[in-house]
Amino acid sequence: MDQQRQKSIQRKTEAIFKKAEDRQKAGGDYFESGWQATLELMLLMMEEQLLESPGLLLPMQISDDDEWDFYLDVMEKLDLPAHTGAVLVTPSAFKEMKLPEFSEFEDSEIAPWKRNAYSLIISHLRDHTLILQASLPGIEFAGIDIFEDGKHFADYMYNTVEECLDDLSNVTWTYFRPKGDWSKDRIIRYTENWHGKSLYGVEGPDVKFHTEYSYVHNPELIDLTPLHAVFKLIKATVPKEYETLERAIEITNDLSRDMDLGEPVVTKAGIMRDEQAQCQALINRITVEIDTNLEMLSYQKGVKMPDRNIRNLDYNRVFDETVRNIYEVITGRGCPESVMVM
Repeated sequence: MDQQRQKSIQRKTEAIFKKAEDRQKAGGDYFESGWQATLELMLLMMEEQLLESPGLLLPMQISDDDEWDFYLDVMEKLDLPAHTGAVLVTPSAFKEMKLPEFSEFEDSEIAPWKRNAYSLIISHLRDHTLILQASLPGIEFAGIDIFEDGKHFADYMYNTVEECLDDLSNVTWTYFRPKGDWSKDRIIRYTENWHGKSLYGVEGPDVKFHTEYSYVHNPELIDLTPLHAVFKLIKATVPKEYETLERAIEITNDLSRDMDLGEPVVTKAGIMRDEQAQCQALINRITVEIDTNLEMLSYQKGVKMPDRNIRNLDYNRVFDETVRNIYEVITGRGCPESVMVM
């Protein structure tokens, strides 16, 4: 962490404690104002990541498969508005925290890491006057607490963690539903965050989602046709599947070997030299990925799918453009004209 970032965190930490102190002096409850300050500190720990990934659920730390599986379960159940941020604090993250509030029961059986307890914190991206905290579970039960301006504003109690997760999106939208009309940028972010969950295997009808704010369910929201809306979403999602050119090459070669496709081994040097056979193999892999995404979207209720008939010239043209665009994003260079897309 650079010195400027350290100073910023120190300054913001002092402001959080000062705000809690002012709330207490104004007659606020000591514990409630103090606990909201603790939640704000946890959000501060993840501030950079939250601002870089608005509308996404971010884990503070993942240490094993159980924590990863729980994170995916929460991701499926949580429909997060695009202007908010959410942090999942795992048992292992709790254990490594050095917050004063945890020191008094560090060796106690009620410590979160000993109870395998998670905490979910949701707030607006910059203004943390309103904070939702889900205890999964709490010391006695699973529940959701709402804090506003240092006050414990509301709480919801559940018999099990599963019941709490099932109601999580309803409570989140009760307190964080956006006011007024959504901007195009917010609609785009919300839709692409939803479909981006498929990269983690989180997909299907059980994923919570407000389709009225989705541009593939309602292309007119951002002045697109169904054809261009669907391919816009694919262009935003597929490159994230690969992350780097090296990863794209690895996936391409693995698929070719496992499926016995008889394609040449793809190398970074070969792609950089525009070797046609290797470029074609990568193009073929991207084409398969696009087809997979199209099939996935076609099964989503309410998505306005374009006419995918192979004789549809507009469809073929946009498909071709999308493949070549994704190739360029992944490789950082133009797609050779000599390779065939469809």
